[in-house]
Amino acid sequence: MATESSSKTKGLLFSKVTDIVSPDQPEEAITIAALDLGSNSFHLVVAKAISDKSFEVLLKEKSMIRLGDVVSKLGYIDEPHTKAVIDSIRSFRTLAESLGTTEMVALATSAFRDAENSSEIVDLVEEETGVSVSVISGAKEAELIFKAISTSVSFHNEVVMCADLGGGSLELMIGTQTELIWYHSFSLGVGRLTAKYFSNTDELPAKEIQKLRRHVRETLSPLRDRIEAFSPVALVGSSGSFLNLARIALLSGGPTLDPNALDDLNQVSVKRSALKAIGKAVLKSNTQERLAIPGIDPKRVDIVPAAVLVLDEVMQIFGFKELTLSEWALREGIILSELEGYDSLEGGVDSIRHASVMGVTKRFAWNSFHAEQVAKLALSIFDQTKDLHGLSEKEREILLYGALLHDIGEHIAMEDHDKHSAYLIENSRLRGFTPQEKRALACLGRFHRRGYPRPDFPPFGQLSEGWQSVVVKLSSILRLADALDRSHEAVVSSMRIELTKDRMTIYLSADGDFELESFGLRRKRSLFEQIFGVKVSLGMD
Repeated sequence: MATESSSKTKGLLFSKVTDIVSPDQPEEAITIAALDLGSNSFHLVVAKAISDKSFEVLLKEKSMIRLGDVVSKLGYIDEPHTKAVIDSIRSFRTLAESLGTTEMVALATSAFRDAENSSEIVDLVEEETGVSVSVISGAKEAELIFKAISTSVSFHNEVVMCADLGGGSLELMIGTQTELIWYHSFSLGVGRLTAKYFSNTDELPAKEIQKLRRHVRETLSPLRDRIEAFSPVALVGSSGSFLNLARIALLSGGPTLDPNALDDLNQVSVKRSALKAIGKAVLKSNTQERLAIPGIDPKRVDIVPAAVLVLDEVMQIFGFKELTLSEWALREGIILSELEGYDSLEGGVDSIRHASVMGVTKRFAWNSFHAEQVAKLALSIFDQTKDLHGLSEKEREILLYGALLHDIGEHIAMEDHDKHSAYLIENSRLRGFTPQEKRALACLGRFHRRGYPRPDFPPFGQLSEGWQSVVVKLSSILRLADALDRSHEAVVSSMRIELTKDRMTIYLSADGDFELESFGLRRKRSLFEQIFGVKVSLGMD
């Protein structure tokens, strides 16, 4: 068992944590490796802490071991798979060490829970690799997965159902953004079901398809009334199987789908109708035909049919019409739980979006003083001009985060930093934002200085007409706010706006000379004037 690091005062979450560098490493260098030993595949994530709810991923690696298959057939982990387990973990440890990892947490799930010789394998792994493995219960697995999903996906203040489909088990969870209310682990993993019903995976007999479907239905249907009592309004899915089905559906096209979201599926929603359509194609195909389906993961080609059936039954039984995706799952939950134990990390982040945005800003050379002043001024303008723009609180929040992010492109270069900001925003993993909202933020970064938003800028061109209108309005407001802190000295302490039919006068309360702000406003007011049909001028209280 590893020695507890002095910077961690709440106690280690897991009984076995492997310290792989000195515990005297500086606190600001907290880097954790999470190893998820699943029934289908082993996953490694190495991450550097930003706060107790945010981190920067340094490395992701995966190894398809398919441990659940052999355990389903034999009841234990045989010698060839034991060697594969040891080799994979040894390789992962080497990768983690190369990134200066301070500790590794390795958790084993369903296949290890079911294997008769799991204790012997765990001891052998530690002896051969120096990595301590903890075999966790289904309840602990569900808890950690929910922590990851609820930190990655916005539930919009609603109760939701979360589902994680692994090789050995299906975890269902009900909760709010801040509380896990109910959970259950079912032996409905895709590897387990495939081994039982589709031993000849080249062909999928209709009789076996119906048997598998009936088994899933008989397992889950008794819970329908209990689940309905919680009134979940949405289904959020994590795991490689769900993500792969979503990619297939997105690539299949369809008017309700977003084909530009394939690189980052977090918070992306896919209609059940689209999933059913690709499900039919999967179930009527043999192995070679499935391999030809655009988007299918070749390493999952044999287990995709079981995933199709489990997901379809979950959506049918509990009445969900779409699936929202989370790219975070057990390994990210491990990291989040470990980070909560460090006193040196800031906590109290009030939302997924805020934590995600602040994580991005801290990654780059960010002028927080200026960005926060611009955000304050932008929100003040927004609140005092509601009769002009007619936007809601949802758009106000996008303006806030756009203001905080608008200058991060200066990390690359001052010249054309607006273009650099757009690039960094577009290519950052911003959690809790839909694809449309991420594009809107990229547009605010791009157009906070100059230019009229145009469809030839891809993030703007990919927006719906409604969102394009919102972006134009928010860009005009952000330009005014940016102009009113042109000195980057936060000289404007407050403002009061008077609106008439054809004029908007901004009265400033300032703590010093605001000549630069006045100059900036004259240069950057034209878009606002063009959009809203008013002349903008300065006054002084």
